[in-house]
Amino acid sequence: MTLELFIIALEIYLSREKPCLGGSSHEYCSGAVALAHLDGAGTEDAATAMVQRVTELALGFPEGRLELQLVGGYSDPRNYSEELFYNILSAFHKQPVEIDLTLCCIGELNTTVRGGIHWPVIYGIGLNVKTGEIFPATFPDKGPDQALRCARHLTGGQQVLDVYDCTLGLLRIGPFNYDPLRGVDLWLAQSDQFILQHLSTSPDVELPHFVSQIRATLKYIQDNQFPAVTVFRDNRPHYYRRDEGTGVWQPIRY
Repeated sequence: MTLELFIIALEIYLSREKPCLGGSSHEYCSGAVALAHLDGAGTEDAATAMVQRVTELALGFPEGRLELQLVGGYSDPRNYSEELFYNILSAFHKQPVEIDLTLCCIGELNTTVRGGIHWPVIYGIGLNVKTGEIFPATFPDKGPDQALRCARHLTGGQQVLDVYDCTLGLLRIGPFNYDPLRGVDLWLAQSDQFILQHLSTSPDVELPHFVSQIRATLKYIQDNQFPAVTVFRDNRPHYYRRDEGTGVWQPIRY
């Protein structure tokens, strides 16, 4: 697990009805937006997929321009954020289209010092797809199947997955498999401090829920060593639709 991640937003600006934050008086947001967490795994493939998907969603609109926003990463003691930033820029620079970098809140700009320790200022963002507005956000509800999603990450999943079907308005999880985690029983027997120090790249600045989330994930892996067998028995995704009244993702059959 790492805090040296970047939240990437890719939008197309063009002539439409609603103005986008940061756009000129003649430029508007198409509503075609890709949002992703990148932590160093699958960066180039993710950049390619984001550009392709956003471009596809904007088909039929007047020609617009792609805008890229980067938020995250801080002045961490290992300088991992800096390396990740360069890798992300390189991945988008390789794309066969012109992309404008319009927001970049990283490194020192996203760092505050408390008690001699560097802390991230922004841990997460939200994005209004109707206006293009980006704003700092926290998410007490981490969404459905959190332990399953974290298990894939903790066991070394490298591909950045597209989990939202905007046509159907459904969150889609899986099907996927992951490698069994050797020594999971031993990990579960360790102290909270041991888990924090060895399973976080930024143990000094982790949020309070980190260790409990890791323990829940380890227990899930212990109980589901082969999710293709125990979780996705029919080899079908888990689908969820967001309840507009409560904001809760409800499981559905599709």
